[in-house]
Amino acid sequence: MNSTVVVIGTSARAAGWATRFLAAGFDVGVDDESVMTAVRDRWPQADRLGLFPGASLDRLALWAELCEQREIDLAQVVDGELPIVVWPHLTATESTARAHEPIHLLPLVEVSGELCDGDPDAIIAVMRALRPSGIGAGAAMAAHEAARFAAGATARWQPGDIPSAPLALYATRVEPDWVDYNGHMTEAAYLTAAGWASDAMFRYIGDDEAYRAAGHSFYTVETHIHYLLEVDVHEPIRFTTQLLGADSKRMHLHHEMYHGDTGALICTCEQMLLHVDMNAGRSAPMLPEVRVAVEAIAAAHASLPRPPQVGSVMQLPPPKP
Repeated sequence: MNSTVVVIGTSARAAGWATRFLAAGFDVGVDDESVMTAVRDRWPQADRLGLFPGASLDRLALWAELCEQREIDLAQVVDGELPIVVWPHLTATESTARAHEPIHLLPLVEVSGELCDGDPDAIIAVMRALRPSGIGAGAAMAAHEAARFAAGATARWQPGDIPSAPLALYATRVEPDWVDYNGHMTEAAYLTAAGWASDAMFRYIGDDEAYRAAGHSFYTVETHIHYLLEVDVHEPIRFTTQLLGADSKRMHLHHEMYHGDTGALICTCEQMLLHVDMNAGRSAPMLPEVRVAVEAIAAAHASLPRPPQVGSVMQLPPPKP
C-alpha cells in the first residue's frame, strides 16, 4: 500500500489516529515533532495488536514535508482546521473524526478508565476477550485479525514451490494475559501460541477462511508439550514447524518455540491433527489442493532429524532398589 494520509491536530487523539494509519501500512504525515514522539510511544501497542504488511515508523513524517513530495489521499482532521496549503495536494475529501485514547484496534471502542485505569495491557486483553463473542466489537476484532493475518501471512504454497525445512511462519511477543501469578508465561499459553503457529501453517497450505467456510478444517486430537524454559511478558518468541508425517486425513506436527533474541529453545509442542468435514461431523480426506501442499512439505522435511522430544512417554522412573 502506497497511500498517504495526513493527520491534522496536535492532541493525544491525533497521535492515536496517526498510529492507527501507520500500523495499517500507510505513509502518514503529522503536524509537528510532538505528535511524532507520541506516535513512537504508542508504537509498541500497535505492534502487539498487529501491523499490516509494510507498516513502519520509517513511514512517519511531517505533513509539510510530504506535501512537497506527493499528493495526499486522505486528510484526517482530529482537532483544528485543515490547513489551506494541504488542499492542492489532496485527492480525496477530508475526514473529521474523534479517535479514542489510548490507541485501540477499533476507534469506536473505548474502555472506561474505571475498568482498566488506562493501562494498555489491560485494555488490549479486554478487547481480545471480546473476540469469541462474534458480536459487535468482538466480530469487528475477529474480522480485523483475519484480514491482517491473511495480508501478512507467508504466501500460500504454489505448485513448484520448495517449502523451507523446517517452516518458520510465526513470531510474536508474550502477551500480558498469557502470564500467570508466578510472573511468567502460563502453561496453557504455550499451547495458545503453538496454536497460532499451526494456524500460520494452515494458511500456507490453503486452509483459510474460505476453506473453513466450505466446511473443511483440521482438529487437534492429541498434544504433547515439553516446557524447557520460562519466558516473561513482552519477550519475543518465534516458532519453527516440522511435518513429521501425513496421510490423506492426518498431519503429525512438531513445533519448536525459541526466544526471539537469544535463540534459546523454550518449549516443544507435538500435535496430531485430523482433517474433518464439519458439516458431516466426521473425519474426511483433505481436499486435493491442500493435500498436494502437505505432500510437498512432507517431502521437504523427510530428511530432517527426528526431534528427541517426539513420542516421549510421561511416567515416573522405576523405584531405585
